[in-house]
Amino acid sequence: MNLRLSSGEPVIAKRFEGNVLTLHSPKAFAPGSPISFDTGDDEPKRAFEGRTIGSKRIHDGTFEVRLRLVNLRREHRLFLEERLAR
Repeated sequence: MNLRLSSGEPVIAKRFEGNVLTLHSPKAFAPGSPISFDTGDDEPKRAFEGRTIGSKRIHDGTFEVRLRLVNLRREHRLFLEERLAR
């Protein structure tokens, strides 16, 4: 699922388990860093906030970023579960 960081870089959501979302990002984030992103051009636009758990470089030179979502609304949780269950 394609998302966009608040700084404008595209990221790809890979997994959502509990409150933990795993993204593939062009940049790394230090543990505990705040991160905000949205659904990009999807309508209606949904905004998310989280704190990073950690980042590690993967085979294609991007980073796998794990983050704990904060202030997650029920409808946004259902949206992520539905989109990432495919």
